[in-house]
Amino acid sequence: MDKIKKALEKAEKIEDQVKSTISSKPKELKPVYTKTRVVPIDEDVLLKNKIYSYFPDNPLTEQLRILRTKIINQLEKINGNTILITSARPGEGKTLIAINLAISIAQKYDRTVLLVDANLKNPMVHNYLGIQVDKGLSDVLLGEADIHEVLINPSIPRFIIMPAGKKVIGSTELLNSPSAEIVFHEIKTRYPERLIIFDSPPVLTSADPLVLADYTDAVLMVIEAEKTPAEDIEEAVKLLQEKPLIGTVLNKVRE
Repeated sequence: MDKIKKALEKAEKIEDQVKSTISSKPKELKPVYTKTRVVPIDEDVLLKNKIYSYFPDNPLTEQLRILRTKIINQLEKINGNTILITSARPGEGKTLIAINLAISIAQKYDRTVLLVDANLKNPMVHNYLGIQVDKGLSDVLLGEADIHEVLINPSIPRFIIMPAGKKVIGSTELLNSPSAEIVFHEIKTRYPERLIIFDSPPVLTSADPLVLADYTDAVLMVIEAEKTPAEDIEEAVKLLQEKPLIGTVLNKVRE
C-alpha cells in the first residue's frame, strides 16, 4: 500500500508541474550575443528618424503592432520566415516600414528578427538607426567577410541587422550569383525560428527586388498615400505578379 501511495503522490506532483508549465506565460527570449557586435543606439536619433515602434507609448506603435500581427499570420499560413519589403518608387517609406516592423516583431517574446539591408544601391538602414558600419551583405556576397562578422545588435533585444555594406556596380548580377544563393539559404535556415526581413530597392528603378523575391517567402509593397501614381502601382504589381506578393501598406496617410 505504501508503494501505491507513493506512486500516486509522485503522479500528482508531475501533473501539478505539467499544469503549471501549460498555464505559465511564455518566457521571454533573451539571446546572448557572443559573436554579434553590439552597438549602443541614441533614442533621440530613433525618434527624430521616426522609428516609432521602439517607443511603446507612441500612438503609431499600435498601428505597427496590427501590421506585425497580419504579417506573422500570413507567414504562418505559408510556413514561411522571410519577407521582402519594397515599393514602386524611391521615397515612399519602405525602409522605415521595414525597420519599424522588424523592431515591433522583435518585441514579441517568442520572436527574433534579422533585418537585412539588401539595397546595395542606396543603403539606408544603418543611417536611420544612427549606426556606423564598414562591412555588410555585399562583402559577404563577394567572399570578403563571413556572415557573423557583419551582423550587428543595436542594443535592442532579439533584433539583429545585416547592413548592406559597400555599394557595388552590377548588384543584380551579384544577387543572382551562385554564391548569393548559398548565402541567402544559410541566412534563411541557420535559425529557423528567426523572422527575416529584406529591405530592397524600389521595383521600378531596379531589377534587384525581382531577384531577391526568389529568396523570400513573401513580398510586401509599400505605397505612399496621395503620391504614388496608380499606373506606377499597376506596373509594380505586374512585375511582381509571379512573386509571392501578400499585400500592400498604404504609408503616410493623413488623418
